[in-house]
Amino acid sequence: MKGKVNRFFNIFSPKNKKFGYNFILSAIAFLILGVASIILGIMGLYFSAAQYETELFNFYLENERLVALNILPYIIITYFVWFISNRPWVAYFCSGTICLVYSLCNYWKLVGRDDPLFAEDLTLIGEALKMTEEGYAEFTPEIIAAIGLFVFTCIFLALFIRGRMFHFSFRIIMPCLIIALCVPLYTNVYTSYGVYHSFPQWDGLNPWFITTSYISRGGIYPFIHSIPDALPQKPEDYTETEAEEILEEYDDDVIPEEKRANVMFVMYEAFSDLSKYTDKLTARDPYKTFHKLQSESYSGELVTNIFAGGTINSEQTAITGFSDAPTFRKSSWSYARYFADMGYTVNGSHAGYKSFYNRVNANRYLGFQNYNFIENYFSDICDGIPMDDVFIPEITKLFKEDISEGKNVFSFNVTYQNHGPYNTHPNPDSREYVTRKNVAGENYAITNNYLTGIEETSEYMLYMADEFRNSPEPVILVFFGDHKPWLGDSSVTYEALGIDIFSKDKNSFYNRYNTEYLIWANNSAKKLLNNDFVGEGPMISPCFLMNVLFEQCGWEGPSYLKLSNEVMAKMPVVTTNDRVLQHGSLLQEKMLDYRNRNLLLKFRKAQYYLSHDIKGR
Repeated sequence: MKGKVNRFFNIFSPKNKKFGYNFILSAIAFLILGVASIILGIMGLYFSAAQYETELFNFYLENERLVALNILPYIIITYFVWFISNRPWVAYFCSGTICLVYSLCNYWKLVGRDDPLFAEDLTLIGEALKMTEEGYAEFTPEIIAAIGLFVFTCIFLALFIRGRMFHFSFRIIMPCLIIALCVPLYTNVYTSYGVYHSFPQWDGLNPWFITTSYISRGGIYPFIHSIPDALPQKPEDYTETEAEEILEEYDDDVIPEEKRANVMFVMYEAFSDLSKYTDKLTARDPYKTFHKLQSESYSGELVTNIFAGGTINSEQTAITGFSDAPTFRKSSWSYARYFADMGYTVNGSHAGYKSFYNRVNANRYLGFQNYNFIENYFSDICDGIPMDDVFIPEITKLFKEDISEGKNVFSFNVTYQNHGPYNTHPNPDSREYVTRKNVAGENYAITNNYLTGIEETSEYMLYMADEFRNSPEPVILVFFGDHKPWLGDSSVTYEALGIDIFSKDKNSFYNRYNTEYLIWANNSAKKLLNNDFVGEGPMISPCFLMNVLFEQCGWEGPSYLKLSNEVMAKMPVVTTNDRVLQHGSLLQEKMLDYRNRNLLLKFRKAQYYLSHDIKGR
């Protein structure tokens, strides 16, 4: 038996000249690696279909060009590594590992957050790993089978397709030729907008979402296409000089000493008033306290850029006033910096770890003088992540202490309670807001567990307001939600609640992206600023939240805010989902009138300058 096995191995040995020495071996390896790479690409497409399953997968397969663009990267990687390493199994191992890691991360992100993996997400590897701890990463039978096939193929290649088959000079020339091929392929095909938009869009995906065209184009192809967007993109015809001139058109104004109120922002994780969208709630209203506080506030709706995740976007667009949040790698202008320039103490707290979204560095770049995280503060007062029962009283106490020292204070805080995913089984302490008759199965548990946390959060909102209501120091509280909650894999719980987030109309768009904001003022602030801070505010993007606050306070503000006011007056909603609200209509940017397109470009030039090029920060 041993002799037969050896004879079988000898067939593939480079010493066996009977089969044409290296030529036969190379041909066999070339063919097998090609087939294996094609299978990798098809497997990547299969997982790219994620929760849309066979319908979307079949849509991919119907377009040969699309299939080719999603398979070709794995073929190129395989052959490139093969020529360098001279070992087929190493080549397949490298391309297969890349395929599996990318495909599964993309799959889990799609299922967990209905959002595909973009190239810029590679800067958030820590958050991706965190998802695995929170239950998003589930190893389905298909995933286990794919991993098993990968391992089997690696072993097969290592045992049967062996030997060093290439001359050293050949191993240098071929990789160089592959690189020479890849450069025009990348610039003229993979990153070409003409090629990208030449593919049809799957009818099963909602055209309102920027991710629709991405998902319709498979897996690795749109990921490669998104690589240029992961780097800072200057606006069209941008120059520093022009950006400076744009901002110089407006005066910088200070906050008058006699009008300075203390301001605290609290961004609440996944807080959204679902009672506006569904009639399936019981008589127990989880939003009763929230609605009471809302009636005492100037309130409206935010149209966020994100759904069920991506907290940092709403957080940083609110603090900077930028319509999208770049990755902050150096000092940038922000409203935190403006308040510091006004002599305010500028600080804040996050009920999480400092590494989340690199906040420990990003907040310093944005001008915060001090910021509390679990590591440097909350670990001393609680175990693990502080929920609202710990976090809200603590930040209230800290705010009071700063004010008592005679300081003007600006504080920006981010909660963690109500972060998904929510338990698919009823928690012992959860209350019932929907019945099993109205919402069955896991959706019953998910909804009630989420709303139990929301009711507690609402109570702590009112607690904070009551703590400052009769304070002699003027205090303004700004509460807002960062995004809609995760409600079940593939958002099935929204469907169970009768909340439409998938249709092709603007209401579905708002149902998906809208949260609420409240601007509440205590009696001293109302008197100081001669405003009752009650009423219905406009529907806006988070980047305009500070504009609404300054308007209510009667503050003129910095030059950027004045430019931003002009944009908000014409386009109060500017999203990263290729939708802008103009004259009450939600339009694609290319459909805006000429003046508003130019105004939006002017706005973005100022943003790029303030976040990347401004001197003396």
